[in-house]
Amino acid sequence: MAELRVQQSRLDGRYDVLECLGRGSYAEIYVAKDNAAPEGAPTTVVIKALNIYLQETPDAELERTLVANFQNEAVAIDRVRHPHIINRLGHGTAIDLAGTTFHYIVLEYLPGGDMLALSRHHPLSIEKTLFFLEQVCSGLAHAHQCGVIHRDIKPQNLLLTADRKIVKIADFGVARFEANEGAITRVGTNIYSAPEHNPLVQTSQLDTGALVTPAANLTPAADIYSLAKTTYSLLAGEAPRRFAHHSIRELPPAISSEYWSAPVLRVLEKATQRRPENRYQTVQEFWDELAESALPPTRPLSAPDLKQGRKPSSELSIEPEDINQAPPRARFELAQAPELARASLEPSKRPRIVVPVSRIQQVAEGTVSSAPHPSAKDIVAGFPNQSRNGKPSSVQVQSRPPAPRGRPRRFLVALLLIFSFSGMLLATHKYVTSQWNPLRRIAGLPEVFVAGREGVTTTDVNLRAGPSSSNQTIGLAEIGSRIKLLKEYNNWYEVHVVTHGRAKNDQFSSDRGWISKRFVKFD
Repeated sequence: MAELRVQQSRLDGRYDVLECLGRGSYAEIYVAKDNAAPEGAPTTVVIKALNIYLQETPDAELERTLVANFQNEAVAIDRVRHPHIINRLGHGTAIDLAGTTFHYIVLEYLPGGDMLALSRHHPLSIEKTLFFLEQVCSGLAHAHQCGVIHRDIKPQNLLLTADRKIVKIADFGVARFEANEGAITRVGTNIYSAPEHNPLVQTSQLDTGALVTPAANLTPAADIYSLAKTTYSLLAGEAPRRFAHHSIRELPPAISSEYWSAPVLRVLEKATQRRPENRYQTVQEFWDELAESALPPTRPLSAPDLKQGRKPSSELSIEPEDINQAPPRARFELAQAPELARASLEPSKRPRIVVPVSRIQQVAEGTVSSAPHPSAKDIVAGFPNQSRNGKPSSVQVQSRPPAPRGRPRRFLVALLLIFSFSGMLLATHKYVTSQWNPLRRIAGLPEVFVAGREGVTTTDVNLRAGPSSSNQTIGLAEIGSRIKLLKEYNNWYEVHVVTHGRAKNDQFSSDRGWISKRFVKFD
């Protein structure tokens, strides 16, 4: 297993990778901070990185398949943008700290966990289950209208916002487009996936005639099957393992006596039939039947609230203005042979190198040329015939005619006066410069900020990402550290630690950041 080395690093000059959330067969999920997020947008994002070397070095055919599937996931998410489907925020190709080339997509961060964790120990009530399922049905119906079949609907792929009031469908890694669907391939999680996803699994006597029948195209009924199994999991608080590849025929004893159990069971049983044509054909049809079956047996005269039951929604669609615009379309190339790949790409499309966060400022400073700039005198010397207005002078310099013989004494006197005046100016300059220092603070006047001025820290002080104590700590300037001023903002200086007062505890911490003015003593 070759895991990517990207943690505590900056990706694409923008995303600070903080921690790894998990790893799959060929993907790694990271939480990152977006340093270039638009104003008002969340700064915490998710980086989903394709790592084709997680299992073993793949052959060329497998690599092409993995890259194509990864790109299809980005395309599918963009095609089905919806308030209840996870958003893609960006994508790119990079090289990690070990030199491994990888592709990645940037997704919105949903910190509320998934529906499996929400219902694992405490099964959801029928009202709360319908509250979340209405959102899932709305997003899934929109995806089907856009021609996308998810193929892996399950509680783990239904993610919640921080307040756990909004649920979004995630992980379109095995999604398929109806227009491009051919023979059905084996995908998805067995206990939730429809039988047509697993054509080799037989739940009854083998039909030899079906072996020579052309494979059926995938339909929305496959997602409806998985959605019904997910509904069972939310209500029962357990996975439908005993109904793998079978229709749901009963509910657990804990909920089998509820007023809604019998009608809901009929809906789930129909939605999980083995043959797709015997199931509900649209998500809207499934939702209407499910919401209707959960109503109390005796309806009140007044409008029912959530505790009394729900009225089935007549329409799961949303307004077009509620859909955010997708970022530029993701396009990925093969990741093997990174040296050849980088050489063949245009400079603007080459993979970005992952840089450790602690070295970002040093790398940036190292890109500045240290060659001395030519002086104004040298520049002018290269253009001897330039006039003051910058245009070539047409006047030729001629030698001055010899001075008359009767003027030598007058010339000497003028020369002496010039030398005397120059001497007085030089003496005045030396006196003034010896008595006045622009960096010295004058009593009664406020401190003057001078970029490049150096000082010493009077105590251990944290280096922060911005001019406020609420900003993140990114480094430490120990007591006695020599610092150089870079910027000033209110009562804060942005500084660069030239020399640390003692050895750094964290070699990867930053040497540049903001500190309070009161902890700096100038020379």
